[in-house]
Amino acid sequence: MAQPVESFIRKAGLIAGSCNIVLNSFFSWLGNMSMADVSQGSAAVDTVITSMVMSLLMALFISVDTRRALTSGTIALSVPDHSAGRLLRRLPARPWKLGLLLGLAVAVVLTSCMMGLFSLFGVTALSFFAFLSIKVVYSMLLGYAVARWVILRQLIAA
Repeated sequence: MAQPVESFIRKAGLIAGSCNIVLNSFFSWLGNMSMADVSQGSAAVDTVITSMVMSLLMALFISVDTRRALTSGTIALSVPDHSAGRLLRRLPARPWKLGLLLGLAVAVVLTSCMMGLFSLFGVTALSFFAFLSIKVVYSMLLGYAVARWVILRQLIAA
C-alpha cells in the first residue's frame, strides 16, 4: 500500500537525522579522543566538513531510496504544487551535485551563524561536550532538512 509523500519524508528525515547524530558524534570523538577543548577555528572547520560530507552522503543514499520507492509504488504521488517547487526545480537533479550544493549552502550559513554567535558572546573555545551538544542539535536538523530537500527534488524530477 502506498504511503503519502509527507510520511515518507518524515520517516527518511528522522532516519537520516538519527544516523547523522550517531556518525557525527562518533567521528568527533575519534578526532578528539582526549576530549580537549575545541577552539573556534576547529569548530568552524569541523562544521564545514560535516555539512559537506554528510549532505553528500545523505543525498546519495536518500535519492536511491526515493527512486526505489517510486518504482515500487510505495509513495503515493499527489498533484504537485508548482509554486512550492520553484526553487527546488533550479537545483541539480543528480544526487551528488545536489548533495554538494546543499552541503556548501549549509556550510556557509551554519558556519557563519556559529562563528557570529561565538564572536558575539566572546566564546573562543568550547568544552568537548558543549561542542558535541551543539553538533547533535544541528546534525539532526541538517539530516532532516537535507533529506526533505533531496526527496522533494527527486519527486520533481520524476
